[in-house]
Amino acid sequence: MLSLCLFLYTNLILGIVMKKIVYILSVLTIFYVVSCSSDDDSSNEGDNNSDSFDRVTLTTSWVNNLLIPATSDLKSKLETLNSSVTSFTDAPDEAKLTQVRTDLLEAYKVWQHVEMFFYGSAYSLDMNSYPADVTKITENIDSTSPIDLGRTVLNPTQGLPAIDYLVNGLESTDNDIITAYDEAKYQDYLKLLSTRMVTIPSEALSDFEAAKDTNVNSVGDAISSYFSIQVNDFVQYTEKSFREAKIATPSGTRNRDIFPTISASPSPDFVESVYSPENSKTLYLEAYDAIQDFYYGRSYANNDNTVGLQEYLQALGTTILIDGNDTSLDDYIISLFGNIDTANTNITDNFYQQTQDYNPNFDATFDAIQEFVVAVKSNAINAFNLTIDFVDSDGD
Repeated sequence: MLSLCLFLYTNLILGIVMKKIVYILSVLTIFYVVSCSSDDDSSNEGDNNSDSFDRVTLTTSWVNNLLIPATSDLKSKLETLNSSVTSFTDAPDEAKLTQVRTDLLEAYKVWQHVEMFFYGSAYSLDMNSYPADVTKITENIDSTSPIDLGRTVLNPTQGLPAIDYLVNGLESTDNDIITAYDEAKYQDYLKLLSTRMVTIPSEALSDFEAAKDTNVNSVGDAISSYFSIQVNDFVQYTEKSFREAKIATPSGTRNRDIFPTISASPSPDFVESVYSPENSKTLYLEAYDAIQDFYYGRSYANNDNTVGLQEYLQALGTTILIDGNDTSLDDYIISLFGNIDTANTNITDNFYQQTQDYNPNFDATFDAIQEFVVAVKSNAINAFNLTIDFVDSDGD
């Protein structure tokens, strides 16, 4: 576990350093172009791309068909959850506890479609930092001073994982959980978290709307363009939040000979929704659906086909060499989704139960996702003439 933590910490530091280096290099490049070619209008200012594909159709589709409807739905689901929390804390009983759990799962599912659009932001960290810090949650509940959830150190004490603990893991039986909420301190903390969560998508939407027009028209190759940032966030979300957090970390799949520098035992306590682990595959599949929506250009509201990365690759006609044959990159990626589909059939609903010991089914799922990550992170990024804006040491 220590080696895994050092591995993840190293990735984080490398990512931060790389972003700073890329930023400095970008500034130097712009300075050189302006100095030597002041009359050249072709310099990359974030709104010019190097091919004829209309990237604005992509950014517009992301915003109007995925980001805004999914985030708005999250807001609605969290308002419903907040209402059920209020009802439960006002008069705790089994039926109301069940309703809170139902509404929590619905919000959890929608979050899987939202995270990639706010990847690594304060909104994301406040909403779904897991595992929850139970020790710190207990300290907050017992505290006689106001709790400022805006402090970064409190990310694992709030959001979806914290509420999962408070309504599913606070005590060993439902009766004991219900009894605990006879005390005002538990009522107050649960309501504090649910109320805070309602504000997160509202603030995220407000901030995004303020820059919406600028963003959808910022489609250049530069790492500062909205197009580049969102594609990079999609890749990083798939790699870190989907592959690593949902599969690799809890299963310990990296503790294999193909990863000789990593020692990582199964860590079932790192399963998402660990206090309701029967929902863990459901959340994983929702995230997988969100990834496919982004690639294929499927709308969040009704699954209608719009514009996605697939159309871009098809327009470019990008091919790669597979087994000595030129193959459409889009066809190859579709086949990789098929491999993931197959691997998914061999993992069952409760990830916590399945990761108590080494489980080769998670190896197969990880490997299938990894092939997709490499295809997008390397081949597709190159086809789009973009630059990866983060660094890790996992060999992608």
